Amino acid sequence: MAAPVQIILNQDSFEEVRDKGGGGPKKDFFAHEDRDFVRHKAAISGQLASVADSLSRRSTGNIGILKLVLRRSAWAKSHRPVRALFKPELTPVVGGGDLGEIFVEARPTALRRIQAAVESAETTTQVKRDPNSGKLVPHPSGARSETGAIERIELYGPSDRRRFSVEEAVDWLANPMTGSAYHVELFDVPPPRAQWDAVDQDRQLLYRTFVEGLQSLGQGLVAERLTTPRRDRAQISLRIEKSPSPPALFLQRSADRRSGREVAPFDPNIDRHKRLLTFLDNHPLVRRIELPPIITRTIIDEHLSARSSTASGRIRPTTVTLPEPVTARAYPKMAVIDGGVSGGLDAWVVDRWDTLADEDKSLAHGTFIAGLAVGGNALNGGAICPEPDGVALVDIAIFPDENKPVFQNYYPSGVGDFFDEIGNAVTDASTRHATRIYNLSLNVQHQAEPDQYGYLAARLDAIAEQNDAIFFISAGNTAPQDTRPEWPADETHALVALASARNDGLLMPAESIRSVSVAALNPPGLATCIPHAPARYSRRGPGLRAGVKPDLAHIGGTGSPQSPLGHGLFSLLPDGAVGDGCGTSYAAPLVAKTAAMLDHSIEGDVSRETIIGLLMHHARIPEPLTSKALSGIARDLAGFGMPPSANEILEGSDHAITLVFAHRLRRDQQVSFQFSWPPSLVTPEGKCRGQARLTLVSSPPLDTSFGAEFVRVNIEAALQQEDFDKTGKPGWRGRLEAAYLPGRANGPAVEAERIEHGFKWSPTKMFTKNMRGVGKSSNWRMFVSYLTRAGETIPDEGVPFTAILTISDPAGSAAVFNEMRAQLARTGVRIEDIRTAARVSTRV
Repeated sequence: MAAPVQIILNQDSFEEVRDKGGGGPKKDFFAHEDRDFVRHKAAISGQLASVADSLSRRSTGNIGILKLVLRRSAWAKSHRPVRALFKPELTPVVGGGDLGEIFVEARPTALRRIQAAVESAETTTQVKRDPNSGKLVPHPSGARSETGAIERIELYGPSDRRRFSVEEAVDWLANPMTGSAYHVELFDVPPPRAQWDAVDQDRQLLYRTFVEGLQSLGQGLVAERLTTPRRDRAQISLRIEKSPSPPALFLQRSADRRSGREVAPFDPNIDRHKRLLTFLDNHPLVRRIELPPIITRTIIDEHLSARSSTASGRIRPTTVTLPEPVTARAYPKMAVIDGGVSGGLDAWVVDRWDTLADEDKSLAHGTFIAGLAVGGNALNGGAICPEPDGVALVDIAIFPDENKPVFQNYYPSGVGDFFDEIGNAVTDASTRHATRIYNLSLNVQHQAEPDQYGYLAARLDAIAEQNDAIFFISAGNTAPQDTRPEWPADETHALVALASARNDGLLMPAESIRSVSVAALNPPGLATCIPHAPARYSRRGPGLRAGVKPDLAHIGGTGSPQSPLGHGLFSLLPDGAVGDGCGTSYAAPLVAKTAAMLDHSIEGDVSRETIIGLLMHHARIPEPLTSKALSGIARDLAGFGMPPSANEILEGSDHAITLVFAHRLRRDQQVSFQFSWPPSLVTPEGKCRGQARLTLVSSPPLDTSFGAEFVRVNIEAALQQEDFDKTGKPGWRGRLEAAYLPGRANGPAVEAERIEHGFKWSPTKMFTKNMRGVGKSSNWRMFVSYLTRAGETIPDEGVPFTAILTISDPAGSAAVFNEMRAQLARTGVRIEDIRTAARVSTRV
């Protein structure tokens, strides 16, 4: 009997007023360590005095940026030093860096007031009796608690703003593919001069010194406002040209290239660059100076010719007959963003966005990707390409041949122009063909940074949101000299190899939080590698410190080719022949194809969160990564694992039920979906057994100015069983643990551990447990709530999320599906097969 995924239709019935709770009492970080606190208090006071003195002597005015570095145990929202010391009206928060780093705008007068507050903190531990336990517990003042929460205070300085040398900059910018311009993020952009009188004298001086400082650099300096997802994210480009033209500062908008202004040659004069960088290093308005990225294809460029079969049982295909599309049949849709798809796939291409001249195209990469989507099953078999062949393709040919110096002809300002073109193409494909799945097997040759969300990732997020689209991005390949050894059978040897690996972090923009990044696994049937182990070239996460990247993994071909199967992954070459290849580039379209099949199989408009959630919920960590010793690193290599086919995802089993809850969490609301455990999984003693898995995917508001803390609302989900305390008072106890958590999860009490191991602040979460018999009640609930960052509010439109819950019998005998479906119907829960639910539901 079919047991399809069920979606809950009457989601509104389970909303309730949010229990706001509290952040707990103030914490004394130096409880009963008063001598240490006296020394710490003096150090913090001295740092404040030093910073205030430094600001008062600056030629740029009294305004500066401070970096508050919190101790690890003070990362929680309730411990932030913004109530007694750094109050918003004195020192407004303007951003953040790494976890536990807060950037505030400060003036000397405010800092002296804060110093006085620090000096007022009591030097002895104060206690009071806890009304519940009856014990004496620390009870500090706000000043003592917040002073103790701070590890150190320092001025935001040159080392925070720049991480490259002048020589490196000139050498990098000489490549025309960069656009030859620095990317500079500002804390604030000076408004038009006519509006300066609306601000105080200190801020006017800040604006004036910035503008005049740029103008003083002389002829050929061009400043332009960069396109950013949010207007309030201040980012400009600065280019030094060989030109007699006076400095041109387009700080409110980009220069209009349609006006006919030719881009002058890049000026490599190192003295001019040194003057510019020294000025930017020391101006308070400047947050970060970056070198512009270069886009490349993620491919290991090695193909082997056709040979005879091998003894492994797999046969190398020498030719392929692609299926022909049937006119009366609808096919899943996906787009390939690359350098073009060859004419051999014309029958499957429904549209082309073609900005490249024929002589500037490079078809091999895009054709191999498209060939996997169209004919991967016929070429590789269902174990590698599980989806049925055939897909309606949109060919977005915008990336020119890397072996020709033509990128700058199409994108004179570099990668920013390139992403503008991606946005235009995606809008067109989404509008004309309702295409939602986009394969982007292109990366920037910069590793994702742990403390800074990438500009290009944010651009992709905005394009995805505007077009209700999902990008599937390659995690990136290592450089040849950084390729790891083949994955060994011995887990200890594997850990040693990973520990010694270098330069194998995730490549930008694969850290994109609204997209799905894909790592590569080895194919089966090859003597040179362990099947489904991480491919030796596949880069690893997590990118940023919070969250899971890569998201998923799929077969990408082996990095140790051997005749006759070569890399063990086959697709089409531009001339129609069959070739082999490897790379995360080729793993991404296999996941994208499954996503396209899900979107195609579910009637109506299915939310981005539901598509991504279904992929992740049903994915499984590959067998070579399942040992306990590898649990701490498995998700950095393979994310949530390798997803099965769309049909397997949607069909289910009689011995399990999968429920989808797609909704929006609004301000001051929470969701409490109560139900009874399946009777066949309740023991005679009243305990509940079975396997449970809960996956949550949300799209919370983002603010990249806060660095590693850019996710501003945490949507949390839990599966809880009714429980009673010693007095018989009812409550709820969570029963699941974070998936792939190293060791047992005993409710980590420190914020840092919740972030690193418990998915806190991650938009994607997964919890699971195989329960042999827990509790004494069959009453359960799925509970969804939210937490905002300090000073944040949830958006008026709420936060969209999808929670997916599977309850199953590991023994494969209990009739879980029928029992649960009947029980839910009796209690008024409306559920339907997700594939047809759009007929009666507004959100799937």
